[in-house]
Amino acid sequence: MIKDLVVPMMNVTGDLAAIDAAAAYAIQWGARLTVIEPVNLPLPTPGPWGIAPSTSMSEIYEVIRSESQVRATKFREHLARQEAPFEVRVVESLFVNPDRTATLHARYADLVVMGGYEEDSPDAPAVRAYFSTLLLESGRPILYVPSTHTVKAPIRRAVVAWRPTREATRALHDALPLLLLAESVDVLEVGPARTDLGDGDQPGADIAAHLARHGLKVRVVIHEQSGEAVTSALLRHCEQAHAQLLVVGGYGHSRFREWVLGGVTRELLQYARLPVLFSH
Repeated sequence: MIKDLVVPMMNVTGDLAAIDAAAAYAIQWGARLTVIEPVNLPLPTPGPWGIAPSTSMSEIYEVIRSESQVRATKFREHLARQEAPFEVRVVESLFVNPDRTATLHARYADLVVMGGYEEDSPDAPAVRAYFSTLLLESGRPILYVPSTHTVKAPIRRAVVAWRPTREATRALHDALPLLLLAESVDVLEVGPARTDLGDGDQPGADIAAHLARHGLKVRVVIHEQSGEAVTSALLRHCEQAHAQLLVVGGYGHSRFREWVLGGVTRELLQYARLPVLFSH
């Protein structure tokens, strides 16, 4: 059961989409929603005699605190119009980056909900950095909501991107509370490897049987990879299936390789038009 949702604010365009999605799910699940509004106080600039108290820095801090309180008030007013129980928590950090502050609070929740960015948006680097830290260091799954998406709860149709890997297994089982409420779940394998260390003679059959024992209505879909990128195959199937959720394992390759050479995780952050649940 999911009873605690955390939504970190990044001061980007996707923040409100994340709040609205989290509120919709919180109402459905009877969960509590906590919005984290970070106050990132910059360190004073060292002078010739080291760091000393500065009147100008105090003024800067007050401006930053005031701006954060204004944003927090806006979020409270926005959520007050909905039915989800919520808290907007203003958290100051001086020696810690905001993404690490959010990571600490995420460890006390069942699920992190964060907003996305539009293609070629200047918000992209900040969102990717936040996402990376939260996914790799919080120990919590992340529900990533595209900034232009309007969530419709409950989830009726879901797609699970399956490979017999640690990341995919973790994502699937983190997503079970959401999948149990779905009317249909597609287990989608793209280019399955039929080897002793792969998926066997019937790819997807074992995991489908496992999910069926949980009471899920499962369909196994095999997409033979024939030049089409994995991300394209996943998103095309989601569109054809009218899916409301995609479940994937995040960072199956190293984060460095994903960021420099590209990978499914990075491409989904950029191109997905439906919510994606990532786990690592």
